[in-house]
Amino acid sequence: MTQEELESAVNRLIEEANEQSLDAYGEMEEDVYEIKEDALGRRAFRSSAMDRAIEKRREEYDSTLLRIQKDLDESLAALYAENEGGGTEPGEGIDPDSAPYEVDYSLPMRDRYVAVKNYYLAYDDLALALEDLNNDAVAKDYLGSYYDYLVQLLLMMQT
Repeated sequence: MTQEELESAVNRLIEEANEQSLDAYGEMEEDVYEIKEDALGRRAFRSSAMDRAIEKRREEYDSTLLRIQKDLDESLAALYAENEGGGTEPGEGIDPDSAPYEVDYSLPMRDRYVAVKNYYLAYDDLALALEDLNNDAVAKDYLGSYYDYLVQLLLMMQT
């Protein structure tokens, strides 16, 4: 697969995940509206039952988002495996020990990607995560062409 084809496939997967996320959000918002309307009709608008129902629906939404993210990660990993790349030693001027995550150049690219991705997705502020990733020379060297996919993932998750 050429680089252009790979980028197109990655972008398609990200767009599909975005659409699924937006659809899930719309459904959740619609359900919350219906819960509130029902509670209003029953004169229980400020009840703990309504609050619990809304919280349960939001938890279901969060679970759906996690599933969408997991599916996207697995799809990207499969694409990456087809186009395995990346060096087996640090580039010139790169100090792997300065990275805030474990760096092991003997790992397959999928494992490298997952380790760095998990580190940056643990941030509460994804804009800060993206900024830190953009300044992470170790990640650029460690992930090779996969670095761009992590940047795309963080950009997608901010919207």
